[in-house]
Amino acid sequence: MEENFVGQVTLKAVLKYKDSFVLVKEEGGDHWILPGGRLNVGEQAEDGLIREIKEELSVDSEIGKILSVNAYHGGEKKKTPKLFVFYLATVLPNQEITINAEIVDVAYVSNKKELEKYPMHENQKSVLEKFLD
Repeated sequence: MEENFVGQVTLKAVLKYKDSFVLVKEEGGDHWILPGGRLNVGEQAEDGLIREIKEELSVDSEIGKILSVNAYHGGEKKKTPKLFVFYLATVLPNQEITINAEIVDVAYVSNKKELEKYPMHENQKSVLEKFLD
């Protein structure tokens, strides 16, 4: 008998900021990632993503449409999967990004050539690339 899904749901933002998209690096992380995180109990998806962006980057944002949903197993089929939900999002006008204790660095990319400088997990990189020249 197959096991039921017991994974985690992670919300990520393809976050537009001025003329670029935002990447973040977490403490101890070796990859750049899209901003976002997991839901709190009882929280709606869009509200959770707005909260995560505010916590990580100190800005208010507007959440748009869902871009993609995929499962990530970390290369191991037996590993508990994470379900990733990617949203298009925009930093609201007149906001300036400031990183907090969760994030150690931030980068801004506006084309695929710039993106190549930043090692990313393929599931996140492939979603972002669709918005870059």
